[in-house]
Amino acid sequence: MNLYILTGTTKGLGAALRDRLHADAGNLVICLSRGAPQSAAPVNIQFDAGDSAAIAPAFAHVLPLIAGRKFDRAVLINNAGVVAPVGRFDAIEAMETANNIAVNLTAPMILTGLFANATRALAARRLVVNISSGAAKRAIAGWSAYCAAKAGLEMATRVAAHEAEEGLAICSLAPGVIDTPMQAQVRSASDSQFPDVERFRTMKADGTLRPADDVARDIIRLIDAGKLTNGGNFDIREMTA
Repeated sequence: MNLYILTGTTKGLGAALRDRLHADAGNLVICLSRGAPQSAAPVNIQFDAGDSAAIAPAFAHVLPLIAGRKFDRAVLINNAGVVAPVGRFDAIEAMETANNIAVNLTAPMILTGLFANATRALAARRLVVNISSGAAKRAIAGWSAYCAAKAGLEMATRVAAHEAEEGLAICSLAPGVIDTPMQAQVRSASDSQFPDVERFRTMKADGTLRPADDVARDIIRLIDAGKLTNGGNFDIREMTA
């Protein structure tokens, strides 16, 4: 039996990962999500990744589900994310900026520590996959909060991996440009808010955005093949070309 704990499973990549993993009877899938799941899942624990103080109490509901069990592999996929606010750095709202950092950076850092402590005696092989973005490495006008949070997540991943004990691998993975509700939100921005918006609109029109289910399949294959090793800041496009 494998244990998978997923965040942000209501829609997009998280929902695709949830459905694919849940379809395998050899997996125990536990979802942490702000909204109710759109399809049946064994467990869905509702939490707000933007409320840092609520994360540990929400994760406490996971503990009775896994206590005393043994798993071949335990995996945490920190997928929950937000792109808002979109706009110039001097025109965005303070609370939206704070929420972006909380969801995209603070929550994965907290959950990684909680997962490491909770699974220490439950599985010989443990893995944390922090879903990153190409925006972690490239300055994109209109995305100051998102770029900063994802860049911070990659550095936090590297530090945690440096500190990780034997049997625990911590990595980040940029999944490429996916056809998700987040992308629809990006395409709805004005040119003044997001100067690069036309490129994303063209990608949608040309059909070059990857379906979320295809990306989920590739991520699971990389996990199964042991390709996501400790300390890596991976890009799925380089690993599946």
